[in-house]
Amino acid sequence: MIKELLIESALVQQLIPQKQPFVMLSALYEANEEQVLTGLKIEEDNILNQENYFSEAGLLENMAQSIALQKGYLDYLAQETKIEIGFIGAIKTAHIYRIPKVGEEIFTKVNFIQEFMGIKLSKAEVLDAAGNMIASAEIKTAIAPSS
Repeated sequence: MIKELLIESALVQQLIPQKQPFVMLSALYEANEEQVLTGLKIEEDNILNQENYFSEAGLLENMAQSIALQKGYLDYLAQETKIEIGFIGAIKTAHIYRIPKVGEEIFTKVNFIQEFMGIKLSKAEVLDAAGNMIASAEIKTAIAPSS
């Protein structure tokens, strides 16, 4: 899966509320109102690794952070400076087909299905470099109210 890089890790980390060592994204390849495509090179020191593999929790967190990055990137383009904090409301129909190894790069494609009263429903798919499905889930997210 060869894609042109839109932004690299340093800017990715500025556009999501999570901070190291809990950042589960390293690249953004595509982002618009309907979908986002992110990448993660699974490094040896990733906090969500288990015995040389990226954990199931890591895959789900990667999906959720991909959703957050879409919002952060679109806000960045609109010159909004505040990074909003979001929450996972529900994870539905999650499937883990295989666990990726340390050193592997994964790609997460999120399609936004609908938004209603501040709750967004998204379908996320994690793929390997050959385009094979690693995991998928439907995720409901909400942005925290501004204080």
